[in-house]
Amino acid sequence: MQIAEKAALFIKKQLYNAETQRLNHSFRNSPSKAPGFLDDYAFLISGLLDLYEFGGGINWLQWAIELQDTQDALFLDGNGGGYFNNTGEDTSVLLRVKEDHDGAEPSGNSVSAINLIRLASMVAESKAERYKRNAEHLLAVFEKRLKALAMAVPLMCCAADMLRVPSRKQVVVVGDRNSEEFERMLAAAHASYDPNKTVLHIDPNNKAEMEFWELNNSNIALMAENNHAANKVVALVCQNFTCSPPVIDPSSLAPLLSKKSSSSST
Repeated sequence: MQIAEKAALFIKKQLYNAETQRLNHSFRNSPSKAPGFLDDYAFLISGLLDLYEFGGGINWLQWAIELQDTQDALFLDGNGGGYFNNTGEDTSVLLRVKEDHDGAEPSGNSVSAINLIRLASMVAESKAERYKRNAEHLLAVFEKRLKALAMAVPLMCCAADMLRVPSRKQVVVVGDRNSEEFERMLAAAHASYDPNKTVLHIDPNNKAEMEFWELNNSNIALMAENNHAANKVVALVCQNFTCSPPVIDPSSLAPLLSKKSSSSST
């Protein structure tokens, strides 16, 4: 986590213009003049979402959302769906293409589809609907490719599988981020592999975090308020608008996460 945060801080300091909210493409002694391409945004957003879900601060999730907004403004084909690989601002570039091949590096469109699905499971209402709609349109653009040659777009196949799940599973960890109990609960939340799981965490004593969730997903903020216990870290597993009873023992998370759907009270 320390190495990941150091890398993210370097990118934000050296390769990001906070005023324009745009990325530069590369750095060697100093930032290059080349603007960021689709892949630069998509891969960084993916890394920032990982950084947040594994215990990073809310600032990384905020930056991921900002970058997604910039990516949509620069690369999204609003009419046809999917993302072009460049902005179209350079008149010397004759073609704007939509890459889809997942080779040694997956394509920016495949990574973006997964990013959009993950973001849609974190925020609420109109923003979540917009993310999901853009993901659906993106996959529709490459539908023939997915059906005819799935082996060429394996990560996009993963995105399609994620999108077909009616409701993603959310693990919400509430408590003091600096405590050992928080670390153990977060580790338990990530202990089992589930591509259709989103891990959210919130410290009710952190004003910035509470303000973020009140603005972007009031249900998470309310969940934090209702389950805040002094000197305790609480976890809930939610799906289909219902949540499990809160647990304070990390070992109790495993059986909850193994269930296909939750049937407990909200």
